[in-house]
Amino acid sequence: MKKDLSGLSRLVALLVLCLVTASAWAQSGLESMTIVKSNPAVGSTLTESPKTVRIWFEQVPKSEAWDLVVVGEAAEYEVNYIHTMGENDLMGMLRESLPDGEYKLRWKWDSQGGELPFSIQRPADFVEDKWTPPLDIGIVLYDGAEPLDVFGPLEMWMNAGPENIRVHLIAEEKRPIVLTTTSYPKDQAPLLLAQYSFEDAPELDVLMVPGGIGTLVEVDNPKMIEYLKQAVGEVAVATSVCTGSALYAKAGLLKGVKATGNKVFFDYITSQGEADWQLEARWVESGRFFTSSGVSAGIDMSLAVIARFFGVDAARMIAASTEYEWNENPDRDPFVRYANSATEYVDMMRDQFLAQ
Repeated sequence: MKKDLSGLSRLVALLVLCLVTASAWAQSGLESMTIVKSNPAVGSTLTESPKTVRIWFEQVPKSEAWDLVVVGEAAEYEVNYIHTMGENDLMGMLRESLPDGEYKLRWKWDSQGGELPFSIQRPADFVEDKWTPPLDIGIVLYDGAEPLDVFGPLEMWMNAGPENIRVHLIAEEKRPIVLTTTSYPKDQAPLLLAQYSFEDAPELDVLMVPGGIGTLVEVDNPKMIEYLKQAVGEVAVATSVCTGSALYAKAGLLKGVKATGNKVFFDYITSQGEADWQLEARWVESGRFFTSSGVSAGIDMSLAVIARFFGVDAARMIAASTEYEWNENPDRDPFVRYANSATEYVDMMRDQFLAQ
């Protein structure tokens, strides 16, 4: 009996030792939550309001007892959607623009916490995008729009969540629209239903015009051109994919604007109107305009739009969640070597499309 009690005592002692060790390890973990870097950087002066805030630590945060808030001189600003991106970090999004002034990013984890100071001082000529969350994005559809031109950006934008972005499909008429490629017959192509017509389209913050073989017809559609003139005048940002920039150019909207388009049809696109055309560019951000190269380049452009409104960390998060490797460098254009390789076939392709 004494032997059994002795064994039990040893077991109890071992359990106590384990608990003490675990407690000491946990406390050690708390004490070692030192900050590696932050965004905004400590002591930095920003030239615009941050869209996201983020802190990197030396070790992985192991608790959900987090809190982030931005404290200003006269008010506190809520940080939403607090999460980690798997880099020993803590990230959140700001849903309102902060005025110029001094701020502290206040963080807390369990019994720990701190304040990271930064400031905002906009330049005198700064022009801020005017919008109220959620961001309303309208995608203009027409028969012969390229499927990936539509669905690539659509996928990225929808992954921002309805509280941040709402997407609307708009066409000249509220009807099924043919989406097709240059090599797929129109009568066998899938249909996508437009939710709105040009007449009843909702108020938008962003406009997007996809490219596709149908642009060869739409450049001569006065209703399309007039709608673009009206809509672009009302949005914060206007975007295009592929040959979509030809429609903006035909509407006279790109004068003095740096712009690009699909490389294989580049001379055709540039013939539609005046712009500061950029041959070698994956996409171009120029004031209120984002224009991109061919087809898949629209995905890179759509992430750049997310970065503009919600911050680059938000764009990287969405790219990672969709397992997409975002080309963040707009000047890296691996397809410029194919420039104008299909321009000579424009008339033939337009005639074939109209004949189907």
